[in-house]
Amino acid sequence: MRHKGLALLLIVIGLVGCDRNDGGDTGESVDPSESETCGGFLGTSCPDGLTCVDDPSDDCDPEHGGADCPGVCVEEPPTTMCGGFAGFPCPDGLECVDDPSDDCDPKHGGADCGGICVEPTPKPPFCGGFAGFACPEGLECIDDPSDDCDPNRGGADCGGICVVPEPRPPACGGITARQCPKGLTCIDDPGDDCSPPIGADCGGICVAR
Repeated sequence: MRHKGLALLLIVIGLVGCDRNDGGDTGESVDPSESETCGGFLGTSCPDGLTCVDDPSDDCDPEHGGADCPGVCVEEPPTTMCGGFAGFPCPDGLECVDDPSDDCDPKHGGADCGGICVEPTPKPPFCGGFAGFACPEGLECIDDPSDDCDPNRGGADCGGICVVPEPRPPACGGITARQCPKGLTCIDDPGDDCSPPIGADCGGICVAR
């Protein structure tokens, strides 16, 4: 009888021990960054080592009109170094740019400036050149400022890039003698081949004086 009582006592103690473990510390740590919020109207910043990104779990999108979208803090992706004296290359699909966080500027005498690997900036469509490639509708072809070919300095086959055209100033003058809006003056359009001393119906453009 004594042994049965001892066995029953041990069972009760075991059950109590199990109950204490339920809902208690499981030994697993919770990453605080998973619930760390940032951004929004207050512009709350993230702790060191974390960066603020838009919260994908909500319906607020800052790129589509969301003015006060909160974000979440995530670990900053590791930065890959490149360039420098050794000329370290970037992984495939990335390009090397000067590191804006340092004081070394390759355009101002920095001979051994390290860089960082970033996603390449999308290049505008190609146009012009010897084949005279046209731009898509709504774009215009201009000389590519990133190359060494200048059509104004003897470059006969310079490639161009397609860009959104700058808005043209209001037209004026001509045979109908169109007037400029208030505050603007009508001058000859330097972009056409019509010269007022000879051309009797040269159109003009309105500019601020």
